[in-house]
Amino acid sequence: MIHQVVSAFVSQLNEFIRNELGLADDMVIASNIMDINGGALMQIENKVCVFVQNIEEEKLLKNTSFQANAGMAPPMFINIYVVIAANFPEPNYKEALRYISMVIEFFQGKPLFDRSNSPELPPSVDKVSLEFYNQSIQDLNNLWSLIGAKYIPSVVYKVKMLPFHQQMIKQDVGKIMSGEDLGAARKKLLENLAALGLEEALLRRKKDDDQRS
Repeated sequence: MIHQVVSAFVSQLNEFIRNELGLADDMVIASNIMDINGGALMQIENKVCVFVQNIEEEKLLKNTSFQANAGMAPPMFINIYVVIAANFPEPNYKEALRYISMVIEFFQGKPLFDRSNSPELPPSVDKVSLEFYNQSIQDLNNLWSLIGAKYIPSVVYKVKMLPFHQQMIKQDVGKIMSGEDLGAARKKLLENLAALGLEEALLRRKKDDDQRS
């Protein structure tokens, strides 16, 4: 579910920037800054990079007694901290500042994503809100030291209270086929295979007739 929510942000932010600047190419990608070995990723150069900094449980709703069905555990709500960084090396540093400004403008105008304005959201999420998250100098130092990269112009947004519950995976993936559905699918497959075999037999017979004549 997290990947679908982040993809919805990336898609709409891309559309906003393309319209603002009259661009044809996407400028925003969901990606780490560094690869697993600590090397810089080339595909994020001169791009706006979106990645998850942290995932935490929302403690205020931890002890809720709500249950979707008897015997089920109550849903868990999580917050996601998303970093949006403009990776425009020198001499394009001013471009980095311009793109970060557009990121702030976009989320200031659209802090709430719901079914009416974001059909890309997964079925288990009715709405999600974002708020600008202030980081201290120490927080920034810890973050970029952990990443293993030098600081680049960036902002952090807190994606608030995504619901997780037992039925979420089934809803997002789709229902499992029943025995009756599987039987019908098997019958159709056998019919198609039989038709294919008959067609191949007719083609072989025609080829043999042509050779004899």
